[in-house]
Amino acid sequence: MPNGWSKVYLKNILASNVKNGFSPNAVDVETGYVVLGLGALTDGKLNLSETKNVEPIEAVKKSILTSGDFLVSRSNTPDKVGRSAIFRGEIKNCSYPDLMMRFTIDQDIADLEFIEAILKSSKVRQYYKSCASGSSSSMVKITKPIVEKTPIELPPLPEQRKIAKILSTWDKAIITTEGLIDNRKQQKKALMQQLFTEKKRLANGYGEPFVEEWAIDELSNWIVEYKKKSTLQNQFIVFTSSKNGLVPQSEYFNNTRIMERNNVGFHVIPLNHITYRSRSDDGYFKFNLFTNKESGIISHYYPVFTTKGENRFFIALFEYNRGVFGGYSVGTSQKVLSLNALKGMKFKIPSIEEQQKISVVLTNSDKGIELLEQQLADLKQEKKALMQQLLTGKRRILV
Repeated sequence: MPNGWSKVYLKNILASNVKNGFSPNAVDVETGYVVLGLGALTDGKLNLSETKNVEPIEAVKKSILTSGDFLVSRSNTPDKVGRSAIFRGEIKNCSYPDLMMRFTIDQDIADLEFIEAILKSSKVRQYYKSCASGSSSSMVKITKPIVEKTPIELPPLPEQRKIAKILSTWDKAIITTEGLIDNRKQQKKALMQQLFTEKKRLANGYGEPFVEEWAIDELSNWIVEYKKKSTLQNQFIVFTSSKNGLVPQSEYFNNTRIMERNNVGFHVIPLNHITYRSRSDDGYFKFNLFTNKESGIISHYYPVFTTKGENRFFIALFEYNRGVFGGYSVGTSQKVLSLNALKGMKFKIPSIEEQQKISVVLTNSDKGIELLEQQLADLKQEKKALMQQLLTGKRRILV
């Protein structure tokens, strides 16, 4: 234990007892009273858009949050149970559900932001996860005694405040970067809207704007299916097409399981070819370009094709029109979009030269977003390492 620090339990610094919430029935009309949804507790902050209107019955009034209240998820999936956040009075007459617990701390002993950082640390989250009871694959619970016995290494109050101030600087940098990413994504969305409605025309090879109108054409005139299949087990690396791109299947499942052990007969996917998962739970389909230099293989649920034009343009075209694919898919609980159904769809398509110009502009936009996302990942990793040092006293600071 660092010099001057003490090992305590959460119950030793409480100003009010840990209490479960109450979940009344939600109503469709505004009553002036709301209850937080389970999704309000995120990894980083309290998402106050996750609320529902409720009648102001006595049980609701008794569970109204006040500024400085801590909230902890008491019942959730194993990776989310024990999530915590401070309510800072952003919403009036806001109550919390019975899937959460709340408490306040004695601020003469402990700093709010310091305790918030402690509760979000990997050490405490692992403590809650290890103490949770229930199925490992669905909902699990932690109890009030478990929360009260949360282990805390507590430095003197001035040092707590200094540590919290340092960490808040990183939080501000993370929030700023997240805002920049959102802005870039909105700019790309607006740019795509202009480009795919022909309101904005790029310059051709002569420096003059394209003037030829886009022609409505069936995708069968552009799509070229790639039909080669694997003939040996593990002939190439097995990939999965996810919302975040094409990733090796072993990485996607964290080496915990492989969906299909036998991969003979899988679709081979070469460099610069497109694939997508033909089955969707929400009617949206994500198209990805394979950029690996060496070929890969992918399940037969993922059609593989190239185009007679610019592949990156068609991926952007599909992204812009993502809402229409559900109407061409079949099924109820799960939508299926076959390659033949995709080929039968019609879109307005420009010349190959204009496709290439649009592809370059949107690719540059994506690179800017990817750079910021990498910066965000680095900031979060650096903050995590800094928390590990500061919250355990391995790195001391001058007060």
